[in-house]
Amino acid sequence: MMISNQFNEIPVTKRAAAGFTLVELMIALVLGLLVVAGVGSVFLANQNAYRTNVALGDVQESARTSFEFLARDIRSAGANPCGTANVASVLNGGGDQMLYSSGNIEGWDNATTVADLPSSGSGAPVAGAGGAIRLSSARGAGLELEAVTGPRANVKLENSTTAIKKGNVLMICDVDKATVFQVTNYNSSGKTVVHNAGAGNPGNQTQCLNHPVPQPPSGGSCNSFHPSSYLAIPVNYIWYIGQNDVGGRSLYRYGRGQQATSGTAEMVRGVSEMALSYHEQGGSGYVAAGSVSNWESVDAVRLELTVRSRGFQPGGARGAGTDNQPLERVYTSTVALRNQLNN
Repeated sequence: MMISNQFNEIPVTKRAAAGFTLVELMIALVLGLLVVAGVGSVFLANQNAYRTNVALGDVQESARTSFEFLARDIRSAGANPCGTANVASVLNGGGDQMLYSSGNIEGWDNATTVADLPSSGSGAPVAGAGGAIRLSSARGAGLELEAVTGPRANVKLENSTTAIKKGNVLMICDVDKATVFQVTNYNSSGKTVVHNAGAGNPGNQTQCLNHPVPQPPSGGSCNSFHPSSYLAIPVNYIWYIGQNDVGGRSLYRYGRGQQATSGTAEMVRGVSEMALSYHEQGGSGYVAAGSVSNWESVDAVRLELTVRSRGFQPGGARGAGTDNQPLERVYTSTVALRNQLNN
């Protein structure tokens, strides 16, 4: 008996191995390169735009801060919280020159010609970077005197403070007079500001805070200051463009507040040039410092600042744009001297 096969045999053939041809690979590579190039160009464009925006932000921030600092001091030039122009000084001669500079404002067309400024190193004025301006004023210290009438050999405060130190230069004033003196000692518990003669640098000519300055004759008394008198801080600063510690340029301030010795302070980094011009009452325009006839008649200052982007490259510059160079902008502002308007 024979059994037949119930299944049909299906012939099987071997297929060749599948893959990409050389042409297909070349096309894929070209397309891939085009995609990478497109992505790369977008990345580089975004990177350049980011660097430019950061650099522009640096420039605008530096310009805004510089104008704020300068405008505050220019507007305040000649300000005196004592409300009087009758100001005397009992300081000895021979101290820091900024203790004796007179006048509310003074300018120079070339900062390198200002004798008081540092001559070398960080903070020295940069040749060709513009002029300099000196601004003097007095600021309230918020310290009132104890309600004591009669002559004062020492200054007795109403409240104790930590803001006063030995060697500080202060101003005592009431409604009709003011006197600049140096603190020779401060007794915090007794709230007493001592201003003896013959001590300190430069020291006081006399213990009495008199008008005029010389010691009163034998048997005389020191000036009386009203019970509502208070202390102020005379300040005197010169603003200019100097070399900073990384080889770049910055806006600097040289001078003194209540300290008896002047110091240099870097105020805003990246300010590379400063041009100054001045307006005198009755004048038709702004003139250079060398053409000012009377500094007491100056009632406005025009500032032109050239500001460069900051960063961590040599010289403190941050690159921007496709050439990776520092970004520069020039800004101009005009500020009036409040205390010399219509004098």
